[in-house]
Amino acid sequence: MHYAIIGCIHGNLAALEAVLHDIRARGIERIVCLGDIVGFGPAPAECVELVRARCFMVIRGDHDQAVLNEKPTGFIEKTTRSLVWTRERLLEAPNDPLGYLEQSQAAFSSAGIAFHHGSPRSPFEYLFPSDVRRDPRKLRAAFAMTEKVCFHAHTHVPGVITEEPLAWRSAEDLDGHFHYMKGQKALVSVGSVGQPRDGDPRACYLEIQKNDMHWRRVEYDVHAVVEHLQANAAVFSSDLAIRLQQGR
Repeated sequence: MHYAIIGCIHGNLAALEAVLHDIRARGIERIVCLGDIVGFGPAPAECVELVRARCFMVIRGDHDQAVLNEKPTGFIEKTTRSLVWTRERLLEAPNDPLGYLEQSQAAFSSAGIAFHHGSPRSPFEYLFPSDVRRDPRKLRAAFAMTEKVCFHAHTHVPGVITEEPLAWRSAEDLDGHFHYMKGQKALVSVGSVGQPRDGDPRACYLEIQKNDMHWRRVEYDVHAVVEHLQANAAVFSSDLAIRLQQGR
């Protein structure tokens, strides 16, 4: 019961390598990936290969799903542009990374513990912290499909939503630690390896030790990734670089 959960890598190889190094240094051998290995970042094929080598279970994210299609749909123009570019890189890469993404699981659950990209209802549904106030009905529906704990990604914001009381607590508020107590339900966001959006630009992942969950933050060379994005300005919008630097 000692493993790590990563997600929302988004083609950020430097962040993924830093996280995997930290995971190895902590003696963690089993890694679950909650998807969005690709999209937004400049090294999609390399990230797929590392995930293939290191993760024993992979859940398919909405960006991973999108690049399986010749023409990604449902995204704004600048995101679609980066997904088309990403698909072209994956088609050119060895070892059939697109085939690997296609074979990944839509979701997985065992003994009351569920692993999803977005929510128990859909890989495209966000479980936002603000939903506690704005859309509690959506959260109640997610809890109705959760036996114990649902681990998810997608929002890029680490923290936990509890059912009773219905409340959000960020990883920062919890000092990076949440203890799951028998009988409660929790929707746990693992944060993002490659595109953090909680105001902290460091890569984020979740370490699980029995009922204790620790969000780990890892420094990496953000500026080197920014330079790669800026070198491909025709593909990646300028706000991606700004968001990486600010963690927004």
